[in-house]
Amino acid sequence: MAVPKSNAQFRNLPEAACPPMRLLMIAILAIGAGAATNRYLYATANQNYVGRIEVDSMTIRAPVDGILQNWEVTEGQVVDPQALLCNIGGQNLNRQLQIQQQDVERLSARLATLKAEVDVKLNEHLSTVESDIYQAELQSADLLQKKYYFELERMAWRDQRESYEQNKSSKTSKNQSVDELDDKLINCMLKEESALNSIEAAEAQLEICSTRLEKLQKQKEEMRERVQLAVGLSEIELQYEQSKAELENLELQLSLQKVRAASVGTIANIRRRPGEYVKAGEVLAELFLLDEAYAVADVPTSHSHNFQVEMPVRCRFPNGETRTGVVTHMAISASKDDEFQSQNGPAIPMRIEQTGALWPKIPIGGQITVIR
Repeated sequence: MAVPKSNAQFRNLPEAACPPMRLLMIAILAIGAGAATNRYLYATANQNYVGRIEVDSMTIRAPVDGILQNWEVTEGQVVDPQALLCNIGGQNLNRQLQIQQQDVERLSARLATLKAEVDVKLNEHLSTVESDIYQAELQSADLLQKKYYFELERMAWRDQRESYEQNKSSKTSKNQSVDELDDKLINCMLKEESALNSIEAAEAQLEICSTRLEKLQKQKEEMRERVQLAVGLSEIELQYEQSKAELENLELQLSLQKVRAASVGTIANIRRRPGEYVKAGEVLAELFLLDEAYAVADVPTSHSHNFQVEMPVRCRFPNGETRTGVVTHMAISASKDDEFQSQNGPAIPMRIEQTGALWPKIPIGGQITVIR
């Protein structure tokens, strides 16, 4: 008959080993929990968003109405600023321009001839006017000299008269009678009055000469304009200016028929073919500025607080390469397009520009992954 074992004996017995299946289950659960935790932590620290490559573009429009003659470039071709893209014709401006150039040359030659004629006639008339001016100046100088002489004569007779009057009042003259003094006094007064009249006559003549000189000077100043009007120079000058303005207008229209690139870029989306009629302002093609490519990522509004302008991010491209970028703009409102709505709700567009190494070249609109 077996003897039962005591509790102390049971405590001293070794524990039974864990079954292999249970050990395997525990190990699998531990590995799964670790992987899930690691995935969660990675997703929290490195949130990924879908982005797309975009570029700024310029619309190439027809500057004038006409027929598209030809394209000087092909789609996908890189062009420089002011490169000729296409020609628009149909208005026969070259023939009009040639006729207008001939008209301008004809009027220019006629204008030169009339100017030479004006100079010849002007010299003839000016010589006559200048001669009259010279004679008037000589006459004025002579009259002025006479005026000064008469003024001196008047002063002399006035002094003599005053002397006789003083002698007569003081009666200091013993050799002359009162009658003789009166005669001499009267003679002095008459001479003084005659000198005064001569002065006034000289002043009047000087005034006449001054007026004539002013008229002659004015005539001299207006002589060129009067001669120009006489030979018809003003009319030819007006015709020349009008013809020249028309020529400049035709040259401008001809230059507008040549469509040129406004910047460095790549030609894309050519919409019109040679031979088609285009209207002014109609879109002909687009110019993509590929050197200024950037990315746009649609960030759910619930995650927008994790980003800010000038924040660095990473961009992973389809070929597996990763490049750096920086957030340059964040929209203030969510996108209304259904294609940009993420599964997490409304999203806002976020612009990312290149930093560091150049981004790989991928098609416009190609998707990339933006990593926070």
